[in-house]
Amino acid sequence: MRHLLIRCGVVGIGLLVALMLAEVGLRLLGLAPPDGVATVTEVQFQSIPGMLLPDQDLVDRRDRRLPHHVTTNALGYRGPGFPLIKRPGEFRILLTGDAFAYGDFVNDDQTLPAQLEQRLDGRCGSVRVVNAGLDNATIVDAGKMIERGLRVSPDLVVLLFSANDIRDLSRASTWDRLAENRRDKSRFPLSVFYPLLRHTALWNFALRARAASQARADPVRTDWTAAGGDDSITLRLRDEYRRALAALRDTLAARGIPLVLAAFPSHHAVTRDSLRGQFTWVTPVGTETGVPVVDLLPPLVASRLPVETLYLLPYDGDPSVRGYDLAAKQLADRFASQGPLAAACEAVAVASQTHARPSGSAR
Repeated sequence: MRHLLIRCGVVGIGLLVALMLAEVGLRLLGLAPPDGVATVTEVQFQSIPGMLLPDQDLVDRRDRRLPHHVTTNALGYRGPGFPLIKRPGEFRILLTGDAFAYGDFVNDDQTLPAQLEQRLDGRCGSVRVVNAGLDNATIVDAGKMIERGLRVSPDLVVLLFSANDIRDLSRASTWDRLAENRRDKSRFPLSVFYPLLRHTALWNFALRARAASQARADPVRTDWTAAGGDDSITLRLRDEYRRALAALRDTLAARGIPLVLAAFPSHHAVTRDSLRGQFTWVTPVGTETGVPVVDLLPPLVASRLPVETLYLLPYDGDPSVRGYDLAAKQLADRFASQGPLAAACEAVAVASQTHARPSGSAR
């Protein structure tokens, strides 16, 4: 018995030393950050509308070439805190979608929701844009975010469409994966050690490896070309997207909340006409469904800026700060002239002009 205990102790110490060396190695080589953006636990999921662990403040170094500052508020959304109950006169926009909505690899104040708020707040009275973006989200996941986001009383919902939204409908939903993640974190013994584990490079390396494995397991490819999209898989997935969009429209219309679809192109679509198939498709679909569509491709193309300026190339295909800036301007101008915010914007503009007029000569 004594020898068995000694052997177990030696094995345990050896395993601990190996894990410590692996942790140090991962940190020194920069293969995995010791910290990452965490999602809510099961208890928090039941009490707040957002999906991010509240009150985080960190530099996300998933890609060490693109470090970026991320904070989360008490409601589980990215960005500065705000009360659940709106102030009188405040107009709230809930902006949801995938990583393009969340703002992967840019700082909090550089994301599309943040820049849209910067352009609208003051210009149209008191405006708050809630970042309800979720990495790897599909329209199904965005629908769940919208359903939960009704608790913040949005006056307008903006759903971001990106080129991979159709293809991603073929895989297991991010929402289901997050539910599994919450269950795992809530079970013993992980429930005890998770608060410490999530701050280790080993844990974050394991999460990245799992995500990469899941991405490789997805065999479905859809046609992005303007002439394509006639294969059975693409047609089925597009029909699924159309039905999900109509369901979102109906859910929000029942509450008197308008829905807008904003189509954000990939860098491929900006440079090549032949790769704009999804955007050629989505605009008439939005029109047929009765959902206004804001096409964000024209301002990006009209800027004549290289795609390396508009996107985080060559390191990543997500938009850059400049790309988000152009998209935010297009959206802000649209909302200031059309829709439920237009009257408030016009009132502010008229008031500004009135105050700017000379009051007459001095006596």
